[in-house]
Amino acid sequence: MLKKFVVLNNGVSMPSLGLGTSLRNKPNKVDNQQFVESVKHALKTGYRHIDTAKCYNNEHLIGQAIKESNIDRKDIFLVTKLFPDDMGFDKTLKAFDKSCKQLQVDYIDLYLIHFPAKIRGQNNDVEKSRQLRLDTWKALEKLYSDGKCRAIGVSNYMPRHLEEILDAGMTVPSVNQCEFHPYYNNKKLYDYCNKLGIQFEGYSPLGKGNLLNDNIVLDLSKKYSKSCAQILLNWSLRNNVATIPGSTNHERIEENSDIFDFSLSDEDVSLLWTLNKNEKVSWDPTNFIQLNNICWIP
Repeated sequence: MLKKFVVLNNGVSMPSLGLGTSLRNKPNKVDNQQFVESVKHALKTGYRHIDTAKCYNNEHLIGQAIKESNIDRKDIFLVTKLFPDDMGFDKTLKAFDKSCKQLQVDYIDLYLIHFPAKIRGQNNDVEKSRQLRLDTWKALEKLYSDGKCRAIGVSNYMPRHLEEILDAGMTVPSVNQCEFHPYYNNKKLYDYCNKLGIQFEGYSPLGKGNLLNDNIVLDLSKKYSKSCAQILLNWSLRNNVATIPGSTNHERIEENSDIFDFSLSDEDVSLLWTLNKNEKVSWDPTNFIQLNNICWIP
């Protein structure tokens, strides 16, 4: 059967299934109280891995939900992410403290750099951009060594960004969180992270619903008597990819967690790998997106 936990490269255990909480760009956003209730319901259902980020603008609501759940903090694996505007050594330390305050906690289980970035206006200064990322990673190393987070990692990093860290002789990230589903299996990056012992974690595991009507997924749903969403989440875990499906619908939250009583066959796991179209459903980190002072970059 599927593993309910993955062990990171520093020995920390992380629940393989988590609740994603990004509501950005969704047409039917829930109000704050509905959101809090959805997180509390996930915790009541058995989720013990909650994923958020500064830019989701909901850290304070997750802090409220955790407090109202009456579940011991040590039993919850809490993940948040640093926004590119806050990159740099000193700014990172301040941003971390602010996130802890918002979440009403004194430590974070996993702290991620949300995107690689470089200074706006420095498009041709590769070294300054590289140093910005390394200074930021140095701050995460300090947070880890000070015991303020149990593990550190990155998100949307491609091989060349990871190589910067390795070439500098710094701590190997514990996690790289990226888009991952059968239509965009990110195979080269997946293989690269596995080779380095970096836990691959996938967001948008259902392809934002695009895969729910795929004929092969529908056939597997009938074969295993499981929903299409459960087939897709099972596939992620069968590939040792931690996954963070997001929903505020109580029934879907329950459905997404009911995936540990079956296991796709090796043949069916391989079949779903063949669906790859290199079709992204989330933002494309290979494009520039300018912020106030920072660009997100490939």
